[in-house]
Amino acid sequence: MAEMTMIEAIRQAMDEELARDERVVVMGEDVGVRGGVFRATVGL
Repeated sequence: MAEMTMIEAIRQAMDEELARDERVVVMGEDVGVRGGVFRATVGL
């Protein structure tokens, strides 16, 4: 199992689900152009 931070794990899980199912969307207060405050959505 790979070692990663919680944010990296969240980002990876979101990336996998977005790729797997076109119906998946990301919404929330911390979703921003630059990835939000915690950078959880960077590159998605």
